[in-house]
Amino acid sequence: MVFRSNTNLQNTSENTLRCKRCGACCRNGGPALHEEDLPILEDGTIQLADIVTLRPGERAYDQVAESIVPLEAEILKIRGRDNTWTCRYFSPEGQSCGIYETRPLECELLFCRDTEPLAQVYDKGRLTRADLLPAGHPLLELVAEHDAKCAPHDMEALAKRARTGDDEAGLALKEMVLFDKELRRLVAEKAGTGTDMTDFLFGRPLSTLLGVMNIKVYAVGDSIRFGFAQGD
Repeated sequence: MVFRSNTNLQNTSENTLRCKRCGACCRNGGPALHEEDLPILEDGTIQLADIVTLRPGERAYDQVAESIVPLEAEILKIRGRDNTWTCRYFSPEGQSCGIYETRPLECELLFCRDTEPLAQVYDKGRLTRADLLPAGHPLLELVAEHDAKCAPHDMEALAKRARTGDDEAGLALKEMVLFDKELRRLVAEKAGTGTDMTDFLFGRPLSTLLGVMNIKVYAVGDSIRFGFAQGD
């Protein structure tokens, strides 16, 4: 995003070039978290249950590129609210941020009329789950197992084959989705973390990622079936 080069804009007062806190950026999604944000994670300002992990290979919106691209590295983002990407700390009613005074780095740097400061740090020093879970934490092993068995790139490859009628790929995809679903249930139940923590530990459910590909996942008893949108 660049400034238009005209006399009126050049004469605009400094006050109009400041963030007006309209909430547009907050509605487009919560920030990714960086090493500079560790203090507000350690003091509990941001809870792990309020974070969603976006994993390598997963398709996500890149704010700088302004397009949906496969991620090359893990990103931790503040979860959305009301089944949208609107940052959960943003109050649409009051047009305000619940943690504004201690907001994350990306929120401090993002200004819709000059995105260069954000672009400079956008893909640098990002936090990962390993940064927030202590070494030796028992859940790290499950996280690694889930990443190996439910990699977004593998899921997408199987889904594309299954869509063309490859039964073997469809069966493998079904087993992957069921593993993802059952692991989340067991961890929430046995580890006492609650379901809110599973999006931080294991990223978005595979059923959600498939939905982005216009593939619906239907529960059928203890199993599932897929619905492929016509024309895809």
